[in-house]
Amino acid sequence: MGELSSLERAAIAAILEEMGEQRALLEQQMLQAKVRSRENTGGGFVTELEVGSTADSLGKKTAPLGQNVWISIDGLNFGLGMILHLKEGRADLLEGYAVGPEDTSLIDFEHVPYAMTEEPGPLRRNGS
Repeated sequence: MGELSSLERAAIAAILEEMGEQRALLEQQMLQAKVRSRENTGGGFVTELEVGSTADSLGKKTAPLGQNVWISIDGLNFGLGMILHLKEGRADLLEGYAVGPEDTSLIDFEHVPYAMTEEPGPLRRNGS
């Protein structure tokens, strides 16, 4: 198992900003989270998470989290939307999905330049 990448940590931090009263429980889970696996799907990526058994559950809520979390990615015109999926009240899967019809298969999501944004779009460079 590995550590979360910078992009994954930034996405989770943005998702936490959207949380209400259960934010503290999710933060506790994320302190113990490890990466079980990563996959570039060609339409984004999925990162399977493993949360320590001592972390409290968010209850039986299974709805995905991440209403308006967008990341501009070098090489993508539309960027990624981010969703954190829960399973039995525990963080289970972080999904980055291509907002537009773009192929992500050549992107190394662990090392790609990125920026958190308020809406989908290309990565802006200094002066652009």
